Amino acid sequence: MKNLIIAEKYNYNVKTYRNMLKHIEKHKFKSKYIIDLCKILYDNDAKSAYKQIDTFSKICESIVSRRNALYPVLNSILMLEYHWTISIERWKTKAGNDFEKWLSIIGELEALCSIANIKYDNPHWSMPEIVTGTSMITAKNMGHPLLGEKRVCNDLNIEEPYQVMLITGSNMSGKSTFMRTVGINVILAYAGAPVCAYQFCCPIMELYSCMRTSDDLGQSISSFYAEILKIKNIVKASKEGKKVLFLLDEIFKGTNSKDRHTGAMILVKQLSRTGNLGFISTHDLELGEMANDKDSKIKNYHFSEYYRDNKIYFDYKLKAGISPTRNALYLMKLAGIEIEENNEGE
Repeated sequence: MKNLIIAEKYNYNVKTYRNMLKHIEKHKFKSKYIIDLCKILYDNDAKSAYKQIDTFSKICESIVSRRNALYPVLNSILMLEYHWTISIERWKTKAGNDFEKWLSIIGELEALCSIANIKYDNPHWSMPEIVTGTSMITAKNMGHPLLGEKRVCNDLNIEEPYQVMLITGSNMSGKSTFMRTVGINVILAYAGAPVCAYQFCCPIMELYSCMRTSDDLGQSISSFYAEILKIKNIVKASKEGKKVLFLLDEIFKGTNSKDRHTGAMILVKQLSRTGNLGFISTHDLELGEMANDKDSKIKNYHFSEYYRDNKIYFDYKLKAGISPTRNALYLMKLAGIEIEENNEGE
């Protein structure tokens, strides 16, 4: 009885898989990888997955007919449930072990279609180059894949000996968006998809991020402690000798300025070992002084804003060096907070 309930419940899903397999088996693929993948859909007797699942679908369809008003009478005479149960068990014995394999192939083809659609929808995106033996990420006209026509593209070049990019800048200037742009394009590259860039080159590394951490009241975890837990995983991976690509957004923002500054300096130096690459955004301009240390692997970049007619504007372009501007007090004034002129100049 349990098998009959399950078969009835998933009848629509089985029909959907049947139709998908029918379409796959009819299509003439040119890719050798997909052709070899589709060969798995046939058993040793050359019977296709579609025909086998079609048999199961018909069994499920007949089981659904139990909702008919005449079913109780017919079942007592013909013992329908007994025959359906035997049919299901026979099908499971013959083809049941292959069902999960068929679903995996459908999933693989769906993933490949999604990647193909990215290129179809964005013909100007380029295929990334995966390099080995060196830690570097270079890109030309790299943009955020989800921003459409509003995106602002930037060039990127991070490699030895400057393996850590420290990004400063005022609020809303584009620091976090730039780091997400790097992370998303790296993931697209690892998936074998085109990237939102004219050119893109990167190695295979373990990607870690610490962005948008928040409180967890259920676990009694503050946003700062949540950030610590994420950073702990990054440090652990680095100590284990793995090649790490890390993205740290507004590092240690949940603690006081002195501890934040000290902790950030120690962490950056620890993660700057050979083989790692990293991007760190911060409002602490003092951290940029680490680039002046002997044998420093840090290079400073920034985003900035400009003002026109008492309005603030951003160009979202990555520039070399420490940010020369700040806009927090200006935004406070826009909110109605009275800022004295002498405080504004401090």
